[in-house]
Amino acid sequence: MKVVDGIEMKKLDRKAMEEYGIPGVILMEHAGMAVTEEILKDLAHQENKEIVIVCGTGNNGGDGVVAARHLHQKGFPVKVRIIGDIARISEDAKINCDILKKLRVDIKTIIDFKDVPKLSEELSRCGVIVDAIFGTGLNKEVQGLTREVILAVNRTNTYVLSIDIPSGVRASDGHICGIAVKADKTVVLQLPKIGNIQFPGADYAGEMVVKDIGIPHEAIEKSNFPINLITADMVQAILPQRRKDTHKGNYGKAYIVAGSTGMTGAAMLTCEAVLRSGAGLLKVAIPQSLNNIMEVRLTEAITVPLPELKKGVVGISDIEKIIKTMQESDVIAVGPGSGQTRELEEVLRNIFEAATIPIVLDADALNALAHRQEILKLIKSAAVLTPHTGEMSRLTNIPVEEINRNRIQIALEFAKKWNVILILKGARTIVASPDGKVFVNTTGNPGMATAGSGDVLTGIVTGLLAQGIQPIKAAIAAVYLHGVAGDRAAARLGEYGLIAGDIVLELPYAIKEIVGK
Repeated sequence: MKVVDGIEMKKLDRKAMEEYGIPGVILMEHAGMAVTEEILKDLAHQENKEIVIVCGTGNNGGDGVVAARHLHQKGFPVKVRIIGDIARISEDAKINCDILKKLRVDIKTIIDFKDVPKLSEELSRCGVIVDAIFGTGLNKEVQGLTREVILAVNRTNTYVLSIDIPSGVRASDGHICGIAVKADKTVVLQLPKIGNIQFPGADYAGEMVVKDIGIPHEAIEKSNFPINLITADMVQAILPQRRKDTHKGNYGKAYIVAGSTGMTGAAMLTCEAVLRSGAGLLKVAIPQSLNNIMEVRLTEAITVPLPELKKGVVGISDIEKIIKTMQESDVIAVGPGSGQTRELEEVLRNIFEAATIPIVLDADALNALAHRQEILKLIKSAAVLTPHTGEMSRLTNIPVEEINRNRIQIALEFAKKWNVILILKGARTIVASPDGKVFVNTTGNPGMATAGSGDVLTGIVTGLLAQGIQPIKAAIAAVYLHGVAGDRAAARLGEYGLIAGDIVLELPYAIKEIVGK
């Protein structure tokens, strides 16, 4: 599913009208009907059936007016309150306002601060508030009378439904323009907006329901929007059904270089996730002094004990052994719990020069690259990097706060610059491809903010790559499955007590949920 900003959505609306001949008033009618459908679902669960629709003077307000007409026709008590001068209302919205007047629907304007207390009373007494104040065009701070109205909406305990995007959230990036409506549900029209899914805006959306309003799918595809929302259907198409006449060799050989003294857990979690995501065989290269620990814990993996730079840390002395055993595999992952040493930089350089298989880089491998980004240019095969925001800051020298404000653009620029697939972890994990495409994940929960969760994701990416799935598709499927497994674990255990091992345990069930087997 494509994701757009406000400008792209406006262009798409115009294309539907100008190239396909669909009048704007028809699109508004479809939008109002879609909103009505969701309001009726919400009203079915409550006794108070009164609805107050708070409208702006733009097309978002017009969508609300259409919904008011349909609700009135179905016999529900509905009030429409328009903020500002009704003479400034958009042309298509005016057509629908005139119909409401003829139907004698209760429609009034809010033109002065003294009107707000009366509105507040109405909002507190009704069963549903519909927020139709701003649409996707908002690009300035909310002030004055509109700010007071939004404050009045947020002060109530009434159920709030926003049309397209909560008013006050900027569609292009999720920025809060001073204040925003805190919705229980957002009915998103045709396509999700960046502001619907990026924080902090996503925090204001409540339940998000995407509704088709009749813009031709052909117009959407031709527009070639670069940002996509990862869906279950997308992941299902990526994960192959397994044939009956197969053996472990059909599902690939993975190779992991991980672990150091005090950090064997990171290596174990990564390896367990590789195996639980379906790889046929796994080798893990581990410092020699830690080999016994891994052999006891990981009975399904083959260990490759390596000479050590110092006790418990992999050195460069046996790089030939790493390269030889690596070349027998289908994918290599480096970094989980490896320790931060200068020698790891040299290990990476040698692997990059020799590898003809996909490479996954995480944790300490990323920290090593922060000092020598230029060696990324040595990579001949596909590479997937999986930084969290702090690691991304070290890789780019961009402050964490700036990255969090502009996650999509920064991830995309890095992917293009270094010709890698970048998984920028966090709330709404981003997958950026060097060809300019971006995929946004919405699965997962705050309970996954726990040590080892990223190691599990690295293992899933590696396990899927081992099975021959294309690197960008493996990254897309991995972040989605990682989140689903985390959501399953949180549903069972709660968010507070969730640990990374719980995500691994739920991973097979997450895959089964998607593929059906």
